[in-house]
Amino acid sequence: MKLRPHHILDILRDYGNGRIFTPHPYGHALHIVAPKLLSHLDIAVELVLGADDICQPCQHLQADDQCDDVLSQLEQPISKQMYNDKLDTRLFSYLELKPGVVLSMQAFLERVRGKTPGIEKVCTHPQEDERVRLDGITHGLEKLGIPA
Repeated sequence: MKLRPHHILDILRDYGNGRIFTPHPYGHALHIVAPKLLSHLDIAVELVLGADDICQPCQHLQADDQCDDVLSQLEQPISKQMYNDKLDTRLFSYLELKPGVVLSMQAFLERVRGKTPGIEKVCTHPQEDERVRLDGITHGLEKLGIPA
């Protein structure tokens, strides 16, 4: 499975906060990928800087694998592609990983646990509370049995 690091962290936060994964109007595959990841921690994940398995069926993914969506809710609207690429570049650096690395979901989550707290300062989205992000990540790790 190919995934952006921030997508895994979003899934972890949502799982920790008790969110139910349902189909999204854009058509992306979050509701399909999340249950697979959460129920199979031994699944191999290739961490990518670009379109991943969640993005593939999305209506905003173009033929060149670039997202044409815009984050218009920000003070200064920005392309989602640019925002996500910068976010994942920061996460790769913070987690001391490189794009293209393949590891189990369990190994990725253990690395996240070792950087928590702290990772929320790297991956909290604008207009999201860092405490909510940290609580969701922490609860998600606990629910999955990833010890502190």
